[in-house]
Amino acid sequence: MRKIKIISTGKYLPKKIVSGIEIDRILGLSEGRSAQMSGVESRHYVEDESASEMGAYALMAALEKSELNYDDIDAILCASGTAEQALPCTAALIQRQMKRPDRSIPCFDINSTCLSFVTAMDVASSLLETSRYKTIAIVSTEIASVGLNPNEHEAYSLFGDGAAAVVVSRGSETDRSRVIHASMKTFSEGSDFCKIRGGGTRFHPSKYDGKSEIFQFSMEGRKIFKMVLENMEEFFNQSLSDANIKLEEIKFVIPHQASASGMELVRRKLKIPLEKYVDILKDHGNMIAASIPLGLHYLVASGKIARGEKIMLLGTSAGVSLGTLILEY
Repeated sequence: MRKIKIISTGKYLPKKIVSGIEIDRILGLSEGRSAQMSGVESRHYVEDESASEMGAYALMAALEKSELNYDDIDAILCASGTAEQALPCTAALIQRQMKRPDRSIPCFDINSTCLSFVTAMDVASSLLETSRYKTIAIVSTEIASVGLNPNEHEAYSLFGDGAAAVVVSRGSETDRSRVIHASMKTFSEGSDFCKIRGGGTRFHPSKYDGKSEIFQFSMEGRKIFKMVLENMEEFFNQSLSDANIKLEEIKFVIPHQASASGMELVRRKLKIPLEKYVDILKDHGNMIAASIPLGLHYLVASGKIARGEKIMLLGTSAGVSLGTLILEY
């Protein structure tokens, strides 16, 4: 168990809202078809915002809700699956957007795609436990819309853009706030089920041959969910057992907002009561790594979660990976 306290949360959603009907028109579908496939009725798309700008706006919003200011942040971790550019890391670009050149705090990215925020919380709690840092900003900022392939209707109708930030610090001895348990498993035989092949050293942009599909998102949803459902129940129960906690003790489960059908299949498989399950998919879409911290933000902002209550972050990602983190808020 590691002492870590969530100080504040913040979000930024792009100005442009895209309805399911607009997606239907783009894809040439009958009205309502995209929402039926994905469960997403509207989502946000960037217009002129960059990922680092959105991340900075979300961090500013989080700081405004706390008694801290930017001078109190010792490090910025960008936990995202869509980098703004190949170099440098997006966290450095977020620092630049904060417009404080005198604050040369360390910045680095963590990318385990949709599980990036869960991984970053695990890493941050370890860094805080060893007193390497006192206060860390974790920022998930995602622009999914730029890489969608209109030939893949299911995926195109699913994703949205946006950012969420969480400021964490090491809790005092009297604080109950802590990370109780974290776990991750990767089943790399499914690594081709969800991918963007271009942009790295294998298909470098300098070798671009006009085939844009190489640089667009591709997903075999049925294969992913088959693998997830085959492994999730054992993984979930083992996480609870390792944490020495029963599901009844957990106030809320915040799942990755994968898709409406996928989330519901997982919920039923794991026997998670509907009232415990945080679902923000309908109005946001799948925001990759930003989905889980955005769900956390809404819980905190609404006052539905109180200090000392337990939350589980639960997700899947390309890889194929499963991840969970159980914390006491």
